[in-house]
Amino acid sequence: MGLRRAVACLGLLVALALPLSGGEEELMRSVRAAILASQPFRVNFVQQVFIDGALEMEESGIIVFAHRKRVKWEYLDPESKIFILEGDRYRFYDRENNQLLVGRVGTSGEQLIWDLLLAERPGGAVRWDAATRTVFLSVPGQDGAQQLKVLVGADFLPQRVEQAAENGVTTVYRFRDYRRRIAPAAGEFDLDLPADVDIVEEPLP
Repeated sequence: MGLRRAVACLGLLVALALPLSGGEEELMRSVRAAILASQPFRVNFVQQVFIDGALEMEESGIIVFAHRKRVKWEYLDPESKIFILEGDRYRFYDRENNQLLVGRVGTSGEQLIWDLLLAERPGGAVRWDAATRTVFLSVPGQDGAQQLKVLVGADFLPQRVEQAAENGVTTVYRFRDYRRRIAPAAGEFDLDLPADVDIVEEPLP
């Protein structure tokens, strides 16, 4: 199981830096400022995967965002899975299959959506629609270009991300109930693993 297969649901992107207009730069400054002012934060998420317009999968859980290089993305329903990023190293635990995938992100340009939005030169930002508070991005992917729409709220925090691939797969993420400036619990980023867990080390590129 490779990195893309294991964490495709986490919004891993390949960034493409493009010049932005003045309005888009202003938007991205506001988005970055909102994320930085809110961290550490917790937020509930719902993830839906559509294939050719039909809903194929829905999952939900909680994200704990300490900062751009320390994130926990925990799936609670319908299956328990935990993705933890610390620095450029990740751990992805699939509880149902009792498998832990460990490896490194960033060596090929992959970024979580939060890291992408915090980048000094936002990856692939194409335009900004002030009426709908939406950032439009275009990023290259393993299976062709992907088009993203990031809707931010009046507080400039992401509320909805729609990621459409050329192969007809669209993934929608909805974020709600941001709890800002939290104090992460002790052991928040630890994993309590069974002794017989199957550990798979992702080879370095």
